[in-house]
Amino acid sequence: MTKREIVVFLLLATSLLTGCAVLGLIPFIPVVGGSYQGYTVWKGRESSKYYTYDIKTVCQAVNQSCEQLKLETVIQNPVSENGCSMETKGNYPMEINVSNVEKNLTKVVITIALFGDKQYAELLYRTIDDNVPKKIDIIPTATDNIPKTTTSDK
Repeated sequence: MTKREIVVFLLLATSLLTGCAVLGLIPFIPVVGGSYQGYTVWKGRESSKYYTYDIKTVCQAVNQSCEQLKLETVIQNPVSENGCSMETKGNYPMEINVSNVEKNLTKVVITIALFGDKQYAELLYRTIDDNVPKKIDIIPTATDNIPKTTTSDK
């Protein structure tokens, strides 16, 4: 091993042991379930974000988001088990590709025309986040098992 490899290895080992995240290396770390959700990774004009939902749910959220933002979309590939893709026209031209990574892991890739459109792509991601149904675990409270009494019972 060279000195450079040893230093990089020690840096990574130290950051993992202390619990620090190495955000610069996220694009190189393989996807592991929901731990990747929430990060938008930009590389040039292309961004990607992962959702821990099935392909149909994410495609519906993307379509609904485009409608809410009043984007004129042309569907290139309708919803299938492999994903969907569309292109937006008008002031903010973008290509949106939704692909299936695993059973409940979906990747949304937005390719923008100019770097100035990056903010609008971020807005689209936030709108998709709002339109994806929230998974809420319903935990019964302690009072759910107590029979309710009325005033006539007293």
